[in-house]
Amino acid sequence: MLVRSRMTREVITATPTMTVAAAIALTREHRIRHLPVVDDGRLVGVASDRDLRLAIPPQGSMPERERQELMESTRVGDVMVKEVITVSPDAPIEEAAALLEGHRIGCLPVLSGGRLVGILTETDVLHAFVELFRANGPSSRIEVRMPDRPGELARVVRLIGVDFKINITGLVVPPLSDGEALAIIHLQTLDPRDLIEALEKLGYQVGWPSLG
Repeated sequence: MLVRSRMTREVITATPTMTVAAAIALTREHRIRHLPVVDDGRLVGVASDRDLRLAIPPQGSMPERERQELMESTRVGDVMVKEVITVSPDAPIEEAAALLEGHRIGCLPVLSGGRLVGILTETDVLHAFVELFRANGPSSRIEVRMPDRPGELARVVRLIGVDFKINITGLVVPPLSDGEALAIIHLQTLDPRDLIEALEKLGYQVGWPSLG
């Protein structure tokens, strides 16, 4: 699954000269949390609803008239994040997830040829992973610990699909310590006990739904 399949293509943007008041109104109108900031067709920053709110004193902390005047005089360019992490529409969704997690950010503007073509949020990524692992019909989850060497995963997959004729609806192999691998496998069956017994006879450690 690529970023282009999950991103929002119709991006609501702000300009650096837009007032904070106008930007806040824009986020509320469209029920969004992030505004890419574009100047003359070029991405120059990102303003989140949190950035916008923190730029203005909370209600009750000063006369409301002065607070409104401050909202009308403060520009988006003054509060936006200027060092923007972006992603390509052809990047895998897991690469985008790693960027979001690694930089602790809530969105990734999507650039193609230097042009803003979409935006991907942490919610989009979450929905993508739910879709990847959602099974249609009966399903179960097992974890298989195996030696980290060529052929082991193929051996497990062959046993599941060819010998037991069970459909695999999701498969992830997260990194473990040197010399070992862990396969998290979603199966289109409610009762994998016979399969688990066969895997254990081959020397694998198996957990249902996990190894604990």
